Amino acid sequence: MVINPLAYRKNTLILLLCLLALAGVQSYGMFRYYGIPMGTGSIDAVISWFFVGALVFFTTNTLSYYHPSRGKGLYVLMLPLVLAYLWLKLTDVLILAIINDADYILFFDSSAFYRFSVCYLILAGTTLFSFIWYQLGEKEGEQRRKEETERMAKEAELFKLRQQLQPHFLFNSLNSINSLIGSRPQEARTMVQQLSDFLRGTLKREDQRFITLGEELDYLKLYLDIEQVRFGHRLKVEIDCEEEYLSWKLPPLILQPIMENAIKFGLYGTTENLVITFACKAEDNILLLTINNPYDSDMQPPKGTGFGLRSVKRRLYLLYTRTDLLEMSGDDGQFIVRLKVPMVNV
Repeated sequence: MVINPLAYRKNTLILLLCLLALAGVQSYGMFRYYGIPMGTGSIDAVISWFFVGALVFFTTNTLSYYHPSRGKGLYVLMLPLVLAYLWLKLTDVLILAIINDADYILFFDSSAFYRFSVCYLILAGTTLFSFIWYQLGEKEGEQRRKEETERMAKEAELFKLRQQLQPHFLFNSLNSINSLIGSRPQEARTMVQQLSDFLRGTLKREDQRFITLGEELDYLKLYLDIEQVRFGHRLKVEIDCEEEYLSWKLPPLILQPIMENAIKFGLYGTTENLVITFACKAEDNILLLTINNPYDSDMQPPKGTGFGLRSVKRRLYLLYTRTDLLEMSGDDGQFIVRLKVPMVNV
């Protein structure tokens, strides 16, 4: 919404002070140079500048509702001509009806062109200023609406990614529970309870854009408890994170897909134990989270949707508008994922 510049009290006060000053200058000038009595000159000045002020208000208000299309802006400059002419005729009638002085009437008639010119210049300046003001306001409003639309689209995509992540994790967990029901029913029941606790915790915070690293690690431990039921002693996760980093803000459920990927790649095709290390440190307002797991490059893990890491990359880009925050590398039988989390003030 574009606001009339005269809607601001400060601008209105400035306009009124300018009109009073101009009326005073006119009265003094008529007395000093033309010998017109101060009373007569004051009546002339008050009536003239009162209607000039009224026309200025009319012009700015009119342009606040009517914005000529491109190519028709010159037509707007015709308005001051019409208004200046009407102003001249109106003041002519009113002033001469009040002041009945032959010398003054002669002076008034001789100054008609000057009066018309001054009024036209003021109204033309007002019109041009208002036109530019509203054009800039429209562009600013359009930019603001565009940014709001983009923000809403980004929020909608982030929400969609969060909603997709829970079913993705749920399906994987249900498959794990299904594999345990026949051989280890008690462990399957334990896993169902842990899954329930995990999902309950995530639902409570589904509207949060950022949470602390400490909260995220609590969620991660719930997830690891679920996987621990499935893999038992074969799975071990070592977490090395100093307490000073636990208050760092990061997106919720950003670590679980990475850890799930590490477990899938590390345990597939081997019966040996898996040790996954998780470490964090801060450098230059960036929290670096590193997840390291051994893997056999000759073995191929079962095919999946690949949604987990893709969702992490996309969420990081939507939140931080950066594509360099998630790095993956494999070397010497170790697969390393580095997640960089910039500091945010929320």
